[in-house]
Amino acid sequence: MSAHDGFVTYDELSGPALDPARWSPARLPLPTGGDHVPQDPAAQVSVDGGELRVTIPRFSLSHDTFQPADSAKYLVFSTREFALPADRPATFAADSAVENIGGNPEDYRKGMAAFHVFDFEASLRVFAVCGTSTRVLALHEQLGAWGAGDPFYHVVESPYEDFDDDFTRLRTCEITLDRRSSAATWRVDGQTVYQAHGTFIPEQVRIGIGIWTQLPIRDGRSRSLDGQGLSARWSRFRVSGV
Repeated sequence: MSAHDGFVTYDELSGPALDPARWSPARLPLPTGGDHVPQDPAAQVSVDGGELRVTIPRFSLSHDTFQPADSAKYLVFSTREFALPADRPATFAADSAVENIGGNPEDYRKGMAAFHVFDFEASLRVFAVCGTSTRVLALHEQLGAWGAGDPFYHVVESPYEDFDDDFTRLRTCEITLDRRSSAATWRVDGQTVYQAHGTFIPEQVRIGIGIWTQLPIRDGRSRSLDGQGLSARWSRFRVSGV
């Protein structure tokens, strides 16, 4: 890890592929036993010049009974776990860009990409900056699929923060977590998209990236495949305050 602008870089993304010492595909435990690995067979992944790009021209991965396996089309997590200090905030950042392929970018449920900060092992709490070609969103979740109490799934947009309806160019995405004040803040290009006060902040987190849909399974059938796809880029994964 190297220092950069007050942050520490997690991965220089020098290629030619993601470093398995730093990144690992997500493994989602299934209710019936075993794991589901959300890696759409159609995903095209490249790492070059400090940038990670994942393109899925047409989503093909789905599930008819288990919502997380249906929603997630591509998920990768950091192998490193970051301890959050009890007395000061910590910030996690990455530059991200999103381009929808087919579908309707105004309907984020049909396809979006994200930069995640999460605790999947203990609290099942997730914080993410996500979006489509035209929308910039904050995601706040308490995952109920694996037994978390009082689960919730919130996607928030700040309508007067103006991003020119354009998330197709790289934008600086930051998530600040403060255990001392029990607060989380989502910022994009320095603009605050959302703040959560009096919320639970885990002691340890990982970072990750993902592409997914958010259409609920209905009548035992997935509704996540409609000929649409998505291409996303990430660079400069970095942390401060840990």
